[in-house]
Amino acid sequence: MADNLFYNPFLRIREDTVTKLMAAGRSFVVIQRFPWPGMHLQQTFLLSAYAVESEAHYHETALGSKEGKMQNLLLTDHYRSVLKLLKTGSGINLFFNGTIDKKHEQRLQKAYQKAVSTYIHGIKMKKEDHFDVRIFVEYGRLKAEITSGEQSHTALFYDMIK
Repeated sequence: MADNLFYNPFLRIREDTVTKLMAAGRSFVVIQRFPWPGMHLQQTFLLSAYAVESEAHYHETALGSKEGKMQNLLLTDHYRSVLKLLKTGSGINLFFNGTIDKKHEQRLQKAYQKAVSTYIHGIKMKKEDHFDVRIFVEYGRLKAEITSGEQSHTALFYDMIK
């Protein structure tokens, strides 16, 4: 399947996005690896922005070894290192995690409906009327919670669709 057939609901970060984040007082960012179909794992990252340093630090501590790190855009070295990632020809894809909403969630579910259905059957979850799938971002990781009646299962969305 061609890379352009994969649906990605995240906004690509540009230099003006970084400027807007800083103007909005969200200068603490966590940049982490972002597994997504059709994207090279070593070259694709997700940026989460915070106004409070402790929240960004808490996010960073929830990451695995070498999964990502926090940057303070108010520090010149950190700011330059983020901008270096955005340069044309760097080979890096950097996305912002703040675009998921109901519209994107529904489009994401539709685009990957077959893969999610296969995943549900693979975990042998029993259907009690129907399955509900809620997609959300937690510590920069796209997750999905599947519920049916009293049963619930949460997993990385990427693991469901890969």
